[in-house]
Amino acid sequence: MGTGDGRFILDQARQFPHKFCIGIDASPEAMRESSQKTIAKPERGGVANALFVWANANSLPLELSGMASEITINYPWGSLLQALVAPEVNILKNIARLAKPGASLQILINLSVFDNSEYCQKLGLPEFSLERAKSVIPWDYREARIDIKSIRILDQASPNRTTWGQKLTKGSGSRKTLAIEAIIR
Repeated sequence: MGTGDGRFILDQARQFPHKFCIGIDASPEAMRESSQKTIAKPERGGVANALFVWANANSLPLELSGMASEITINYPWGSLLQALVAPEVNILKNIARLAKPGASLQILINLSVFDNSEYCQKLGLPEFSLERAKSVIPWDYREARIDIKSIRILDQASPNRTTWGQKLTKGSGSRKTLAIEAIIR
């Protein structure tokens, strides 16, 4: 979810050729180049086990229901960030609907976004604290069939190699990431 330029999906598809990797993003332009690589010959960077879908979390395709064994959301922004942090149970239910029972969910959130009070106010984001995240977020996620296993702050570079994650942490030295690990029932 929130595939961005799609390079993470292509990397995953190449690294795990036995898996079928699906990238979903509300912006088709961002993932156009990566999407085109799915039909290229392997010697030209093509991968046959990747698919890109143009959709947002409000209206995910029913055809993808129950397909995912893993869902990764890397550095969301805009309405997806709002849905994950505020949280919005209906959107969380849409995300959970994509998964098979027992699927893992990993969410990485750029915490520096909470330094921009104007942006947070525009999106209706609550003031961030780790204590609030650990005490409030799990209840709404649970209502959406998502059981949070851990919520922690990472001080190091992004655990997932993504273009956006690398831009966020490059040269920042102090950029922190909120990592949420969960299981979907």
